Amino acid sequence: MFVAFSNEFVFCNKEYVNRDYTKIYGYNRIKAGDWVYFKGTPKPGFVKSIFQTPDKLILIVTYDGGPYQRIEKPRVVIEDEESPEGYRLLPIQSAQTLLGDCIYHAIRNQFGVAVGLVNDGEKDKLAVLLKDHTLVFITLPPLAQNLSNEKLCATVQSKLAQVFPEHCDKISIEAGQGIIYLNGLVKNLSIQRAVVKCVNAIPKVRGCVDFTRVVVPPFMTDEQIEKSVYDQLDSSTTRLFDCKVHVQDGRVQVEAFCYENERPKDLDNRLAEIPGVRDLICLVTEVYDPINVDICQKVESEIAASSFLRGANVRISCNNRRYLLEGSVTSLLQRELAFATLLKNVKTTSIENRLRIV
Repeated sequence: MFVAFSNEFVFCNKEYVNRDYTKIYGYNRIKAGDWVYFKGTPKPGFVKSIFQTPDKLILIVTYDGGPYQRIEKPRVVIEDEESPEGYRLLPIQSAQTLLGDCIYHAIRNQFGVAVGLVNDGEKDKLAVLLKDHTLVFITLPPLAQNLSNEKLCATVQSKLAQVFPEHCDKISIEAGQGIIYLNGLVKNLSIQRAVVKCVNAIPKVRGCVDFTRVVVPPFMTDEQIEKSVYDQLDSSTTRLFDCKVHVQDGRVQVEAFCYENERPKDLDNRLAEIPGVRDLICLVTEVYDPINVDICQKVESEIAASSFLRGANVRISCNNRRYLLEGSVTSLLQRELAFATLLKNVKTTSIENRLRIV
């Protein structure tokens, strides 16, 4: 069995990765904007324009931004392209080659495919299977070499000690082929995510596998976590509505709506800091055409000014032409009074009362 990762060898700019594939004359259909390589030339060139005659292909090509050159080749009819996007040119592009890439080995004048990454004890090498079934190992350039496991672990340990001095002694680190493996305990989900992000940002780290676990306080229940989540959602600085919270075994899923550009930027972090939260999915949908906002704000102000509703935290919204009462009150009487206040102002029975008694 052969197991591989699809992005094993991306050392170039990922946004422009496809620009590094080169068309080979006679094996690819070439168009303006492509990189093209002619066998025997020292490097590929950029195609500015292309013309065809009944028996010739005329290309206007520039090398390294220099003057344009006119190149004439016999016209070749290509019926089936094996690699329409082009090929990686080896050995010069060994560091940029992805697993599964079709390659052209310029020195051997052979096509093939990248099949793996190996280490001979000293150097990382790209494994390439050529069309004649020869397996070639190409040593990656120095900048593409992985650090030794010991050196990489020391680098990561030093960085975590600098950024997370209170937590790094509870996290153990192992390394293999540039991949960091984290084990241990962390205080909350927010710190766990921050540690992984920090490790992934360290140069020479190709990836981070996180086996750390969030410390759950004794006797912490899903109901307590749910209450803490709603307390955050009910905050006066969090203008969310139609909120739904599901908690199971410390795994939290929040679905909510907000008006355009009003999504709280720190919402995920605040929820991830709640004790006992082991995982978090936060889905917030922006509403671009709000309904009855003025009426909702007027009723909220009336409820806030009522002496009978002192201590209540009520939010009112209108979503899908249905009014929602959300937030918290201190008694069943307050819950009914808030409902009656809204009903008096909107004169509709399409109201859902989600007020919690706390």
